[in-house]
Amino acid sequence: MADVLITVKTSPQPSLKYGDTVCVAGIRIDGGRFDWVRIYPIPFRWLGSDQQFKKYDVVRVELRRRDQDSRPESYSPTIDSIERVAHKDKWKDREPIMRHVARTSTCEMRRNASVAHNAPSLGMVDIAEIVRFDFAKHPGWTPAEAKKIAAAMEMPSADLFGSRLVPPKLVAPRFKVSYRYRCSEPPCPTHTGQILDWELSELQRHLKGKSDEELRAAVKTRFVYQMMNPRKMTSFFMGNFEDPRKRHNFSVLGVYYPDRTTAMDVPLFDL
Repeated sequence: MADVLITVKTSPQPSLKYGDTVCVAGIRIDGGRFDWVRIYPIPFRWLGSDQQFKKYDVVRVELRRRDQDSRPESYSPTIDSIERVAHKDKWKDREPIMRHVARTSTCEMRRNASVAHNAPSLGMVDIAEIVRFDFAKHPGWTPAEAKKIAAAMEMPSADLFGSRLVPPKLVAPRFKVSYRYRCSEPPCPTHTGQILDWELSELQRHLKGKSDEELRAAVKTRFVYQMMNPRKMTSFFMGNFEDPRKRHNFSVLGVYYPDRTTAMDVPLFDL
């Protein structure tokens, strides 16, 4: 069994086999380690409330290596084993763990992934500068994705990991959103990272009645003005794709943004 501090939950994507799935990642903390682990597939919306979890929950779960995925952090869960054991509610509660997580740069991750298919595929990257914040209209689900969603809604829910919960039909968000940024490795030429965090999709869902202009303003307030505030010590959780041909492309899976005073005041060994 592994104890994992959940730091990443990506937006759900259509899946014929599982209904729809979420990629989860976090820091494995059992046994005195602080290692990245990717947990996939998680049919999160189809899980019962006793198994659903939040970011910064500590989850105990049985894991097995995903042999078909050469990325070293990738594991599959035994769904029935998922158990929430704690929640790190405040930044000061998270920092004693997160400060043990090695920082890297997007430049370094891209270099390594370009030459080795099993190079690190998850990392925590300090941000030097946000150059641009871009919106693009989501084209909606492809016909193949729409077919997967329709098939899942018709499938007896007990066939999906034994779940009896039938969630609402999965709706595509209105916008895709990306950061154009410089990582901490000089001289960084800038990178573009699409935001895959479920928080972005949920914000758009909650504001579905707003105009495009109002929605863009709300998203920018959250993901730029709040998360990139000068009082914050901001890092991105970066991850790449399972397809070996795309391993050098990294997306923003989440944002870590404790107050600078919190990040600097926590003793190194305060565990």
